[in-house]
Amino acid sequence: MFKFMTKYLFVGIASAIFFAGCGDIDNSGENIVGNNFVSAEVIQEVNAATNLAYIQAGIDANATNAFAYKVVKIIYNTKDEQNKDVKASGILVIPTPTDAYVQYLKAQGKTFSISTILENHGTIFPDTQAPSNEVATLGSGTQKLALLMSGYAGFAAAMPDYIGYGESKDQPHPYILKKASARASVDMLKASMRYMTDNNIITNGQVYVSGYSEGGYVAMATAQDIEQNYSDEFKLKGVAPMDGPYDVKALGDVEINATHTMAYPAFLGYLTSAYSVAYDDVKLDDVLNSDINTTTFNSLFAGTYTNVQIHYALGMVTDLNESTVTGKGFNEYNATKLFSATFINDYQQNANNSVKVRLEENSVYDWKPTAKMNIIHCVDDDIIPFTMAQTAYAKFLENGATTDNITLSPIPTSYITRSSLFIHADCAPTAYGAAVSWFNKIRNGEIK
Repeated sequence: MFKFMTKYLFVGIASAIFFAGCGDIDNSGENIVGNNFVSAEVIQEVNAATNLAYIQAGIDANATNAFAYKVVKIIYNTKDEQNKDVKASGILVIPTPTDAYVQYLKAQGKTFSISTILENHGTIFPDTQAPSNEVATLGSGTQKLALLMSGYAGFAAAMPDYIGYGESKDQPHPYILKKASARASVDMLKASMRYMTDNNIITNGQVYVSGYSEGGYVAMATAQDIEQNYSDEFKLKGVAPMDGPYDVKALGDVEINATHTMAYPAFLGYLTSAYSVAYDDVKLDDVLNSDINTTTFNSLFAGTYTNVQIHYALGMVTDLNESTVTGKGFNEYNATKLFSATFINDYQQNANNSVKVRLEENSVYDWKPTAKMNIIHCVDDDIIPFTMAQTAYAKFLENGATTDNITLSPIPTSYITRSSLFIHADCAPTAYGAAVSWFNKIRNGEIK
């Protein structure tokens, strides 16, 4: 559930994304002009020459063209897990073609229009990593995604901060809670469409959904929500969930085990905190190890602490200087360091354990997608196992979807560049490259 922060690796697909598509797209699909828009502010503008230099340095050394783009911070109304009104935020990255590219399209009898990607970010801890806060930071995950999706491939990119970050940083984040996660994403899309419509930005009605790790989960939840509740408003052209925990209960069955070593304890702590806030029957005093201060536990996930600081507070790091911490609490402790032995035993033995029931409620794999979906997943993911993707794929086919619209795309470890402790983090660049390339093929009509 890492935030995407490493250099892009596209496994040979970079040359396939040559701004080909913006004018000759089949303008199928619908979009709604949302009534939940509150306000907008342009927070960054980057010209095409600058983006081209970034692209040549980090994406495609042979690139000869780029889009300029502007970044608009969108504030919009949504609702939290308890259906209370919340003002949330995100960014909308809008590409602008060069005059030369417009003339190129005109010579072919085409005009420029924009397809939109609704992009959902992976797990973050400090609010500084929310898209609206870090997009202007060169080399940040958000900046790289803006460059890939908008500066390089020419899509508009709507990126929600999520409830709990950005404008709503004073609210608890609904971590791996499908109702509020999907709603904040859908509402960001509605507000973004309102902004583009009001500002005469020509869109073609095509909407794509993507996300990695937590964002993969949110992408899946959002696609389900749109198809089941907003099918008269949005017609999705493609959905690319990547390395997400779609069967949350199955993941809990593995993680909440007395003999299981936690790869990334802060993730489990975050989920526990979010569920304790969302549900009255999930009580910290019953769930957590008695060594953990339940009074202050939820404050660890309020957007001010880093993962190292969280592990330190949980007794899993002895030095707050991240650069000198060996392991940083990863892969060192079994689940009893976080959870009480009584809770773990009940979770494993009792089918009606409240946490188990809530995890099952928030799983997002048991439905029938109708839009094209490409479930992209690293086969050796050491945080979110490949079985998450396999389970979703098999269940979709069982529910009546077909291989014409559902694809499972495993990414071998040999296709990724290792640079960190976790394959899960290192897989993200390759996964995003594959997703954007796939969207581009749909946009261009190569995939029907």
